[in-house]
Amino acid sequence: MPNQCKLFISSAYDNQLIPLRKNLKEHLENAGHRPLLFEDNFYPWHEDFMKTCIEKVIESDIFILLINDNVGTYWDEEKCTPTYQEFRTAVKEDKYIITFIDLTVKQYYEDYIKADLTAKMEQYKKDNYRYPDYTIDAVDTVLMDLPAGQQERLKNIHPFIWAFIYDVQAQGIWTEELVLAQSPEFYKKINGYLSDRLKEGIKLVPMKEGIHENAIAARDFEVYQEYTLTLLSYLAAGTVSDWNEFLEMAKTPLKGGHIYQRPDTILEEAVGTFKDCNTITVYKKHEGKMKLCGYTGTTSPTLEYDLEDETSYVVRAYTTPQNMIGYSQNKNLLYYALNTSDYVLCFHYPLDHTWDKTKVKAFGKEIEYAIMEKTNILYTDFLADLIGGMKYDFK
Repeated sequence: MPNQCKLFISSAYDNQLIPLRKNLKEHLENAGHRPLLFEDNFYPWHEDFMKTCIEKVIESDIFILLINDNVGTYWDEEKCTPTYQEFRTAVKEDKYIITFIDLTVKQYYEDYIKADLTAKMEQYKKDNYRYPDYTIDAVDTVLMDLPAGQQERLKNIHPFIWAFIYDVQAQGIWTEELVLAQSPEFYKKINGYLSDRLKEGIKLVPMKEGIHENAIAARDFEVYQEYTLTLLSYLAAGTVSDWNEFLEMAKTPLKGGHIYQRPDTILEEAVGTFKDCNTITVYKKHEGKMKLCGYTGTTSPTLEYDLEDETSYVVRAYTTPQNMIGYSQNKNLLYYALNTSDYVLCFHYPLDHTWDKTKVKAFGKEIEYAIMEKTNILYTDFLADLIGGMKYDFK
């Protein structure tokens, strides 16, 4: 049996688009493909219906997006729609995306929205060194500045439609015009895109089985338990005799990962990565200074910092007291300084080549979240509590 090409058809479930979706399904099936439509073949459904939709996007080979003047279901808190979430998933999964936009809607966007919206987005980036989390926020300001006549023409179209179109084009995706009265022309264009994709040699890869969350949790707990017991074995009478060996073990599970804009939301998007922790240094307050107790890794650490040295992340973490995120452009390193009792622990994480001082400043909160709020925090917090209760005498 042939391995059929799976095409995900994404749009608002609009009365004008329902016949087109149905006819497109038949057209694709007659051509030997397997179209995926939520109203037809998404069973079995998860309790969270979007989870099923996202799985189908991931399963597909080609993503067909249809946009008209109906926004569909709009979630105010998340500032998106189910169709938009499907689109972001297709982008994230590097799917081949074919986009059609209603002719009138596209014309309005080109005539009234595009130039001003693009200008506002670029100005925001110039001022903040990043684009805003949600394009819709910029759209709202564009609409308020439009002349009354243009506002009247657009009043029945949800503002999110303009944000959606902008985000599609920002991905470098060509947007075709959709004229419902010219369905044969629409199918012809679809065939053209499929033929073009075929020439590129689309590869159909079976979807891999996911790992069950319970299995992951069990594995993580086992690793954490082993970590805590191993570190405790290095202590004798409340002290550590070999700091290098102790800290080398301590940094073993401190892994790198992605840094996301809008982390842990349905629209999270990777903006870069940080690598595994390669150095840990430990300082303790002594005689008006922060003095080095021990270290491990690739650095030659500073032996001590004066408590008046406000340029030092170690000093600032101790005197604030709050955890600090720092950055060295010369070394392209992130520093996470953690205060515990009279001690400060400093963890070093290399960044990928896309980062510089400007980008780090722009995504400071996202970086802090990635390092501090994920799995690493289990290990760093335990290590901090352990060291905070240790005895250490400077000779």
